[in-house]
Amino acid sequence: MAVSGVILGLALGGCASSNDSEPDTVPESQLEFVPRAESAPALETMDTSFWAVKGQNRRLEIRYVGFGGDDSGERFLRLEIEEQTLLRRPDGTPFADGDSIEIRVVVDPVLFLGNFEPSGLQFNPNEPAELEYRYAEADADFLVREAEFDLWRQERSGDPWERLGSLQVEDLDEIEVELFGFTRYALAVGR
Repeated sequence: MAVSGVILGLALGGCASSNDSEPDTVPESQLEFVPRAESAPALETMDTSFWAVKGQNRRLEIRYVGFGGDDSGERFLRLEIEEQTLLRRPDGTPFADGDSIEIRVVVDPVLFLGNFEPSGLQFNPNEPAELEYRYAEADADFLVREAEFDLWRQERSGDPWERLGSLQVEDLDEIEVELFGFTRYALAVGR
């Protein structure tokens, strides 16, 4: 199943949509994945899951460890599943109200890259899931290239990467995209 993104283009000050001059699909060798800064706080977790339920709003956040390790720090990643987002299970079975599925997110220890499971999960095109990466803790060499950031997806390891239409809010150091299914998603710069 091919998964595609939708451009969330907004013509607001401080917002930018993805760079239309780049090709839509490239081999991994043509991407520079954005790393977190060496000085960035540790993440609270790099492997987490939650239950999404048809008919209920659910949110998953992965945060940095806060100061002193007691409180949650800034947000690294946010995934929103709305009431009618769940459409079909990986085997093609439709979701009925009240049906649930466990969603797992495993993030890379260095990069703004995550594996979203179960692979093959399908979302409602009228109410897709939303993924946001906050990149304030990105490596300084990449932050100066912030305007070149895009979200990319890869169906399976070894496949080419596909550029997704995304909304970037530079003033907030975040980039967001609508998702229609699960696979690997990364913040990267095309070469």
